[in-house]
Amino acid sequence: MLTRLLVILNIFWAFNLNAQNQLPLANGAFETLDPGTDNFSYWSNTQTSTGQAIYSVETENLIPGSSKAQKSQILSLGTNGWHVKTQSDYLFEVEAGQSYTVRFWAKAEAASNATIKVVFQAANVSGSYQGNNIEISQNWQQYTHSFTVTQNADENKLSFWYMDAGVTYFLDEVEVVVGNSISFNEDISYQTVDGFGAGIKRRTEHLYALDDALRQQIESYAFEELEANMIRFFVYHDLEDPNDNNNPFYLNTGALNWTRYDSNPNANTTRYVAEALGNAFDLSFYGFDHIIGNCNSAPAWLKTNNSHNNGGTLISGGENEFSEFLVAFINGMQARYGIGVNAISPTNEPDYQVSYESMNTSASQLAGILENLADRLVNENLQDVQIISPENFRVNSNNPAISATNYISSMFSDPDVVAATDVVATHTYQSTVSQNDWNALKAVSLDKDIWVTEAGNLHSPDFDMSDASYHINRIMDGFNYGGLTAYMLHLFYEQHEYQNEVGQGQNYGSSALVLWDSNLDIILPKRYYVFKHFTNLIKSGYQRIHLNSFGNSLKSLAFKSPDSSKIILQLFTESAHGNFDIEIPNGTISIEHYITSNSSSENFTSVSTDNLDLQANFMEMAMGAMSFHTLVFNIDSSLSSETNDVRPDDLKMVAYPNPVKSQLNLRFNNNQPREISIYQYNGSLIYNKNYPATKNLVIDVRFLESGLYILKSSTPAGQQTVKFIIDNQ
Repeated sequence: MLTRLLVILNIFWAFNLNAQNQLPLANGAFETLDPGTDNFSYWSNTQTSTGQAIYSVETENLIPGSSKAQKSQILSLGTNGWHVKTQSDYLFEVEAGQSYTVRFWAKAEAASNATIKVVFQAANVSGSYQGNNIEISQNWQQYTHSFTVTQNADENKLSFWYMDAGVTYFLDEVEVVVGNSISFNEDISYQTVDGFGAGIKRRTEHLYALDDALRQQIESYAFEELEANMIRFFVYHDLEDPNDNNNPFYLNTGALNWTRYDSNPNANTTRYVAEALGNAFDLSFYGFDHIIGNCNSAPAWLKTNNSHNNGGTLISGGENEFSEFLVAFINGMQARYGIGVNAISPTNEPDYQVSYESMNTSASQLAGILENLADRLVNENLQDVQIISPENFRVNSNNPAISATNYISSMFSDPDVVAATDVVATHTYQSTVSQNDWNALKAVSLDKDIWVTEAGNLHSPDFDMSDASYHINRIMDGFNYGGLTAYMLHLFYEQHEYQNEVGQGQNYGSSALVLWDSNLDIILPKRYYVFKHFTNLIKSGYQRIHLNSFGNSLKSLAFKSPDSSKIILQLFTESAHGNFDIEIPNGTISIEHYITSNSSSENFTSVSTDNLDLQANFMEMAMGAMSFHTLVFNIDSSLSSETNDVRPDDLKMVAYPNPVKSQLNLRFNNNQPREISIYQYNGSLIYNKNYPATKNLVIDVRFLESGLYILKSSTPAGQQTVKFIIDNQ
């Protein structure tokens, strides 16, 4: 089969061959037209029976890097699904038992989403038909489906059946890959990461009751080894209790009570908050970008129930006094402790009735609070302090009176509230959070940053991956479908309580990242090591990028650094996966691999990459059940392809044969002088030569040892790279 592929490489140099394990699907990029017909080469469109369609070449509103796409306007369907379709005319070989992954970009112009059927079928093998319906959205998106063939076939074909009339379909960048594979599209980027972190709410006094050495070790785990950049803590209700005066625009700072923030063991209300924050800042190597004050309840005298507990709501007309209270907190933390609070949240779970510190606030009431607070921050020269809201108990609900989605939808009907709100925030305590729940949150958030500010598998008795998976699923789905830019757990630290240590019917367990128990043993549960994959490897400013994965059973998430020097791939599976391929991005000079699993020896453990099968463009990997993996691709941008506002076709380069023993053939689309450089896979330059204008080059590579290399072609227009293998065995 390899011989056949190499022959095809020689013949069809213009094919879409971006990966060594990719099948030679002719003109899968939909860039080449047949002379005289203006139809796409190696593709055919059919309309039979009563099916009618208008087929054309689309040149506008394309995906990045594309100049053309297939456009199919479906007027009517035939009596069978195959009567209106686009089909590849290139027939390729498939092997029984082998899986093949089809990847393609598509969108639909229609009143709602539309369906396309992806079909695999051998021309000469009876019973080989395989098809799968895929719902196509109204925006460009990459789709995948994997087929496992049951019979050998020399002439397999790929086709797309259009399943809805009155719809215009667009199709581009079609690939067929051997096996299951994961690939990136760095040109398609999404939200920018704000960070990861947790809270110190309610637990600081417990920590500071411990021996200093034990406390310091816990803080080291939480803030030194865990590279979080976000921290959240209480705006205590009794900071201003009673009312300093009856003037909401003149604050008597001498009447404020800072006991909870002080380190005073003689005061039963002391919480050591300022000291705890200072220690966190001192231990953090990268620092905290987001220091968040969160208000569970207004002072009792500002509430209808005259209590900071058991809900209640803000008294009518109390917005000015409440804003004064929050401003007093922000200014006091800076003046008294040197702590710059840069984000403030006036409510905590306003839709959730509890017995502890709380304030039930409707969406309309909260809208008034936010507008008032925004104006007050500007007047107090605190306009750089972000306002976070609404921090509901759950992401989404069918009940219009609860959930972050419903609150935001209601509040954001007022443009003044939209302007007042800097960050949309939610908690994730509902039992499950579906993709639809996340999508709904993103849809109503109007492109605001979206943070999960509190999350936890509350009172979990477990320390294993089944507990950690709770967080993994929410984080990965939240970023992929909800547009999250930040994720925070409930607590950095707390004491774990075993079942035999609590009264009958009382909760036991824990949800924090770092734990200690009644024996004063420190416990680092699997959720701690899982969270390290995010806090230590994905930094503020990273962007989520488009990732093409092969199935729902494998969760995947990808980011790139602001300077494009790193691409991060995260993978999680609850069931074992056999070998599959992962694309190696252009310019990769090294790969880091970290794993956390149920194994006691795999706790954010660095895994050697020497055992990975590095092919020209893909590497092979397998995953055990309940395992979380992060791959960090370190990239030398000088080895990746760059263009200077020219069409991609102008720089296209094909290298063959690959693998090569003696002579490497290069073919280019244009006749230009160029500089050819060859690098070892670690980035070391080992060959450099300038060549006169030509479309064809032959380079003697017998001086190279067996292994993987990167070749770069540089012209005044830009540069192009290709990976090739020397096989001297």
